[in-house]
Amino acid sequence: MEHLSTFGLSRDPFANEPQLDLFFESRSAADATARLRRAAQQGKGLVVLTGAGGIGKTMLVRHVLDGLEEEMFEACLLVPVPGVSDGAWVVDRLARQLGIESPASDRAAGLTELYEKLAIVREDGRNTVVILDEAQVLAEQGVLRELRGLLNLEYEEKRLLTLVLVGLPSLGRAVAAEPALADRVDVPLKLAGLTPDESARYLTHRIRAAGGNPAILESGAVSALVKWAGGVPRRLNALADSALFEAHLAGRVSATPGDVERAALELEFTPDEPPLAPPAAPPSFAPPAPEPPRKAAPPARMPEPVRRPATPPPPVASPAPAPRAQAPAKPKPSDLDAIFAEEETPLELEEVIAMGTDPMRTQASPTVALLSDAESFGPDPFRRIEPPRADATVALFGDGPDLPGGDADSSHGVDDSSGDLDDLFADLVKE
Repeated sequence: MEHLSTFGLSRDPFANEPQLDLFFESRSAADATARLRRAAQQGKGLVVLTGAGGIGKTMLVRHVLDGLEEEMFEACLLVPVPGVSDGAWVVDRLARQLGIESPASDRAAGLTELYEKLAIVREDGRNTVVILDEAQVLAEQGVLRELRGLLNLEYEEKRLLTLVLVGLPSLGRAVAAEPALADRVDVPLKLAGLTPDESARYLTHRIRAAGGNPAILESGAVSALVKWAGGVPRRLNALADSALFEAHLAGRVSATPGDVERAALELEFTPDEPPLAPPAAPPSFAPPAPEPPRKAAPPARMPEPVRRPATPPPPVASPAPAPRAQAPAKPKPSDLDAIFAEEETPLELEEVIAMGTDPMRTQASPTVALLSDAESFGPDPFRRIEPPRADATVALFGDGPDLPGGDADSSHGVDDSSGDLDDLFADLVKE
């Protein structure tokens, strides 16, 4: 093919044919392969493998079949034909696969021949594995219930064959609708599609297996193929092959995203993912558009007014902590006059009243000293009084025969035995 040589390919890398050397083992395929081999080795009765069309079921079971050793297994693959295949057809084809050249046309006789051949295989120490691909065809014709006869074949209390049914998801539903058959399913399997990363590696694997360079598909073309194929290998093959042909017609040595788009239109494919949405508009500070009116809820479901008041009540303030007791503030000098005014008449500096404080002198009359002028006392009028006082306020008490305490009053610091003090006070009163 001319267009393949343009890209340096030795063969078609994207042919939709079960070429085992092009098999790509995805994570789902690897898991299904391991479970199928385990079912064959343990001689399980019924295995059901389902998956979407073109997802790689046939390639997978052929890969498993190719890996079953002849020394351990007698395996075969049958593909039913719509409108032709029925229960008798399955028995006839299976007998021929096991080496019976002319199976009996009678159904009972044919089952007997099949049983004898299966018993011989078991005596050889091998397990028989029968794979029925496209088994949904048998389900459509109502043949599934006839397969129960094959599952009942036993030899020395062991099953004589492992039956693997492979088909579309409708096969799984048909098996589930047959209770007698559904109860016999030992291993149910579902094959998943390729992830985006696996799809890209699938394309690279195929191109390299055909002797080509993965660069024949540009990175944008690979992304477009992943988008349009949706993880289905059959779609990947068809799109990639058509995209390379579009590039060949345009005289290019690599396929572009445009080539993939043209191939998708030609094949009438629809993308698995929706086209990329336009970028979102920058945020706007305009008020949001009003929402469409909603259907009114039934009255029984309307919130009660008590629970949702129109005006929310004001929050209840938590009680303020009690103020701590503080020491009374020290009055300012400007407040002293007011403090004294509350008790008595304000005192004048020219008038000092000395009250007796000695309880023993309660009957003594107070002596008032009028200090009209500090200058008249001379430079030191109280020079004979000891100890000296810090101010000019002096409390004097008159003599009385009832006064105890001896010659001196130590609390006032005045010597009563001396007459000088009396003379001095008398002069002051006269002045």
